[in-house]
Amino acid sequence: MKKFLLIGATALMVSNSTFAGGILTNTNQNAAFLRNPSRDAVIAIDGVYSNPAGIAFLPQGFHLSVSWQAAFQKRQMEVGNQLFQLNGGKIEKYFEGVAKAPVIPSFQAAYVINDKWSVSAQFAVGGGGGECEFAEGLPMFEELVGGQLVGAQAASYGLSQNLTGKQFFYGFQVGATYRLTDNFSVFGGARGVLANCSYEGAITNITANGVAAGSYLSGVKAMVDAGLAQLEPVKDVAGYKEKYQELAAQSAALAQGAALLGSDFNLDCAQSGFGITPIIGLDWNLGKLNLAAKYEFRTKINLENDSENTSANVTALMPAYADGAKVRSDIPAILTLGAQYQFTDAVRVMGGFHYYWDKDAKGTPIKKGDNTWEANLGIEWDVNDKILLSLGGQRTQYGFDDTDMADTNFNISSTAICLGGAYKFSEKMKLNVGYMHSFYDDHKFTNANGTVCNYTRKNDVVGVSLDIAF
Repeated sequence: MKKFLLIGATALMVSNSTFAGGILTNTNQNAAFLRNPSRDAVIAIDGVYSNPAGIAFLPQGFHLSVSWQAAFQKRQMEVGNQLFQLNGGKIEKYFEGVAKAPVIPSFQAAYVINDKWSVSAQFAVGGGGGECEFAEGLPMFEELVGGQLVGAQAASYGLSQNLTGKQFFYGFQVGATYRLTDNFSVFGGARGVLANCSYEGAITNITANGVAAGSYLSGVKAMVDAGLAQLEPVKDVAGYKEKYQELAAQSAALAQGAALLGSDFNLDCAQSGFGITPIIGLDWNLGKLNLAAKYEFRTKINLENDSENTSANVTALMPAYADGAKVRSDIPAILTLGAQYQFTDAVRVMGGFHYYWDKDAKGTPIKKGDNTWEANLGIEWDVNDKILLSLGGQRTQYGFDDTDMADTNFNISSTAICLGGAYKFSEKMKLNVGYMHSFYDDHKFTNANGTVCNYTRKNDVVGVSLDIAF
């Protein structure tokens, strides 16, 4: 039962990005990313996020981009454990989380004041970005509940469960770009991040051998207590003392189990927090070749709980979700590097690299693994004065070790393919349309409970953005 408490205390730490990017970072903060993910060295209005130092090389005046995206994802878990056949007769089970974010808005704005100074601002969902529902719950809870009951000699067990998590990290960024020379510019700014998360779920109808789990455990405890009573007269006699202490420990564990599993678990926890991300960047424009770099410092965020858990045993099982408790959830520092080359008047190619210092962020799920990195490539073709077509790809390599993986907290390495285009209504107005599909790896491992796990995902994102210059 002690193991049950320790594992359950951190069971619901969900920190998964719905989009492209790191553990808590969305890098597709404009629909232009969906038609070409290699944005790290672009000279464009969406560069307010991806290459803010490059804003200096836009035409003087006001520039605005308004964007909408929709993301749909499935988080799939195929698991196998001999324990599971005691609940339904099957060793292998399938659990699925369905994440959807049908409306993710963002905007980028910049004002190029003169040939030296520019200012910019943006709003976007910088992390999380949607709701994920596990309609049939999670294997980890079946392992925990079933394991405790079978450990108390139950021949079968049952439970009903569900969990829904929401996670939004809203970011508002402001900054200024200064053009040091005709070819070189620097950026300095900051992003305020407002985190809003919530978790609602329940574990109900917990049974053992066809009866309520609390009643079953109380019955087993009564039998153990009967044995204790028989040993009471000789509890200090050599040869009986160890047996008496063993039964006493079993009785205490069964009492704790009956208290915890004797009623339903109903979780209702909202979390909020705020952090600031300092950002610096530079851009070196050499005509046909443009080089850029950006560094975002680690964002310190403490999430504070506002919980209305209806069951006292929820707080006992998961103290991290008690009302008023605080949970650390830092956004890792990020370095991005990019290059863009104009092959012809109509064709541009670009590449980029991202590195995330995940292990330095407090609250990170990565304990034994490595940091995350990404590499991307893209190409754009101006078909004519009106139509642009683009294509690109990105490899995201997470550093999760097998021991870092959890049902609610797994990020799977993937390769994303992006395609789309743009239509220029005029020199002052352009519409971007894009689609991204991610091909995820399978991550197979055996967890600490002996469950054989195979995790993967499916992900699709579509979006449009309108760029306007004044």
